[in-house]
Amino acid sequence: MARDELAWLALSRLPEVGGARCRQLIARFGSVRAALEAPARDWEEVVGAGVARRARAVSVDWQWAEKQWRELQRLGGRLFTLEDEDYPELLRQISSPPAVLFVLGEADFTQPAVALVGTRQASEYGQAMAWHLAAELARQGLWVISGMASGIDTAAHQGALEAGGRTLAVLGCGPDVIYPRANAQLHQRIREEGAVVAEYPLGYPPDAGTFPRRNRLISGLSLGTVVVEAPAQSGALITAAFALDQNREVFAVPGEVRGGRNAGCHRLIKEGAKLVEGVADILDELGPRFAQRAQLALEFSPPAATAAQPELSPAEKAVFALLTDEPLHIDALAAQSKLPVAELLRVLLDLELVGAVVQVPGKRFLRQA
Repeated sequence: MARDELAWLALSRLPEVGGARCRQLIARFGSVRAALEAPARDWEEVVGAGVARRARAVSVDWQWAEKQWRELQRLGGRLFTLEDEDYPELLRQISSPPAVLFVLGEADFTQPAVALVGTRQASEYGQAMAWHLAAELARQGLWVISGMASGIDTAAHQGALEAGGRTLAVLGCGPDVIYPRANAQLHQRIREEGAVVAEYPLGYPPDAGTFPRRNRLISGLSLGTVVVEAPAQSGALITAAFALDQNREVFAVPGEVRGGRNAGCHRLIKEGAKLVEGVADILDELGPRFAQRAQLALEFSPPAATAAQPELSPAEKAVFALLTDEPLHIDALAAQSKLPVAELLRVLLDLELVGAVVQVPGKRFLRQA
């Protein structure tokens, strides 16, 4: 049994004892176990009388800690604590880092990452943009971070995975809790090809207060946060605000001005967020480390130039002519092209390989923007 991990779990269980106070207590008492064993009156000089009284009024729950540890081991998970050398360094720098992180999957926190967030009520355009940006970031070797919510988050995770990259889902519940339920398969795939991360323990249910709080981790783990589609009151704007507080880059994708679906993104751009039309806009802003990658990133090619490429066959040109910058389902394409679905899929694959077409979730296709 890992004594230090149990002590960290037990300490994090006490009320009002977050990462910042854990660090203060350990600095004063020398270790997490010594902090737990110190009398309540000694805590007062570190965290104040009120917090000390409320925290120490609760018994240290070693049984709960042991149960959590055993279940985490059974699931093949990992516990990262603030004193671990491989605790994510970017997260350690924020004002309120979690004392512990529960991780299911293989998370490499040394790799550069970018967050993609946005509304749950996403349009097809928004989902296509999130999918495309995530796929291109993944191809450039960056991890894509999001919150596994419906809409933009889901499209971002899927884009990174379909491009053969890695993605990190930061949850507002326990890492083993699937929310929304419709993302059960996505949750499993992220565990297998990336990682699911939470500051909340195993089995912890989601509620209205956990999601805004987890947003600081999405931005905190990332070099920058890209808001793809967000109305004026979107939770994605909370993530952007955390990113600014953490001195991280903020990006926003412009969109349709009517209806208010993109009002949050447009406000961010007015306030100084980097306007994003393609992945190179993101990589350029992240500094010299990515300057060369930005030059190599797939650009948003003009459709007419792509259609005129001589290597396209007559069938490829005919299918390409049916596509626009709005996703079109494979069934609609088959009806319009008069091609058998198997033949149509082969043509679409060839178009993808030459960079003329992008596939987005739901067997839908659009021109490379």
